[in-house]
Amino acid sequence: MLPVSVKLLNKALACLTLIYCSHLTAIKSQAQDGIEQSAKASNSSSAPDKFESLSKERKEMLRKTLMEAANLLNGIRVQESLEKIIEAESMVSDFAPLYNLKGAAYTKVRDFDKAQSAFERAVLLDPSAVMTKFNLTEMYFVKKNYPLADKEFSKFLSANKDLPEETKALVQYKILICNLKQGKEKDADEILKGFDYLDDYPAFYYSNAAIHFNKGEKTEASSWLKAAGKIYKPTLNNVYNDSLIEAGWLENIE
Repeated sequence: MLPVSVKLLNKALACLTLIYCSHLTAIKSQAQDGIEQSAKASNSSSAPDKFESLSKERKEMLRKTLMEAANLLNGIRVQESLEKIIEAESMVSDFAPLYNLKGAAYTKVRDFDKAQSAFERAVLLDPSAVMTKFNLTEMYFVKKNYPLADKEFSKFLSANKDLPEETKALVQYKILICNLKQGKEKDADEILKGFDYLDDYPAFYYSNAAIHFNKGEKTEASSWLKAAGKIYKPTLNNVYNDSLIEAGWLENIE
């Protein structure tokens, strides 16, 4: 059996952990609580270990459990994914990717308080995890705390100068929406100037749509969205659509 390091586990999970919010019908919170209570009861006899103290075999078991959880989550089998995540929690107490995945799972069912708590723990365990910090800041956005989201997204950009251009654009787009929601239209216009219709990402089109939505001009906003739909792939547009849905300007049709 090959040894499993923290880096390998992080890499294995990174490709499967969701970064952005998906908009799905929530499973009942009672079911989630039941899963957690059942798992706690079954594992109350032994406390979880520190990651570094795990044997190679236990690390491999942890890796497999989290990979199963990530696959279930990507397959929209959220309740089963949470069961696997809680099973993993019984093995280890200080593994940041576990809590990032847990936050992604609770985001799927729109339990943003539990998601935020999980992301906060992940960041505490691994302050260098850039996209986990993004996930945490996203919680302020989806909970409509626009002043705090604005502040934290701006700090995120300042602290991470080497982000890919498409990631920077997405964060700036979210800041633009935060500005609009705070009545800071001039600041939003300044951000818009940084985008171009020839960019490899649809920030220019979606930012224009957001500005029109904010003015109540739905027809004009829809025209910008249709234009983006003719140029960019649906998977990319969906990421930008999510922010409009959270802002209350688009309906979630899933």
